[in-house]
Amino acid sequence: MATPMYGFGGGVIWNMQMRRLPVSGGDAEAEVLLQFPRVRGEKLGSGVRRGGSAAIMGGAPSQLSKQLLNEYQELTYLTKQEILLAHKRFSEMIQKENRSNIESARVPKEKFLTLPELKANPFRHRICRVFSTAEQADDSMSFEDFLDMLSAFSDSATLEVKSHYAFRIFDFDGDGALNETDLEMLVNHLTGEEQDSKLSNNEMRQLIANILEESDIDKDGTINHSEFQHVISRSPDFVSSFKIIL
Repeated sequence: MATPMYGFGGGVIWNMQMRRLPVSGGDAEAEVLLQFPRVRGEKLGSGVRRGGSAAIMGGAPSQLSKQLLNEYQELTYLTKQEILLAHKRFSEMIQKENRSNIESARVPKEKFLTLPELKANPFRHRICRVFSTAEQADDSMSFEDFLDMLSAFSDSATLEVKSHYAFRIFDFDGDGALNETDLEMLVNHLTGEEQDSKLSNNEMRQLIANILEESDIDKDGTINHSEFQHVISRSPDFVSSFKIIL
């Protein structure tokens, strides 16, 4: 089976590193690929949450001050060039009258998900939910949310950071563990829910059993973060494959 690749246009690819797991369904045997995405993001324990607005107003879109640019570089895994490109792309998503105060602006989720880098991504809604800091819980994105996302999906982000965010993205109910419901939703996001691609109930149950058999070290019926990180550590391509590039 060929390794699928999600192309998003604009030179951006969300590659999925996959593990081939057998699925038994009666006498027939099927195979599905459990895919783990790639990511660049916030340095664990730091992040780019500032709350200030030290931007220089340079006409139409605001320009980041040298001090703020240096701070963002220090707090993320992004280069200055990547931060400036992110600033330009974010500016294009907000209304012109708000561009002089870009750091306080928020982009609605519906608008944010029109980014070519995200609109075909099966986890796009989960990505917004994980990285958004909106108090209204509407998954809108600020510029610093955007930087955190890009930083986590960066080539330079560590295995610890990538596995941290991958786990949060896959933890659909946010309870700190991947249970059978999370795993079923994860597989459905990857395979699609159309009749020609959706697994049968027997195939799904067998696949989830196989995943838990391989990953659930303490045999409590769920995969915690440590167990997930252990599985990821045995996937040598995960760090290089979990990414979004502008």
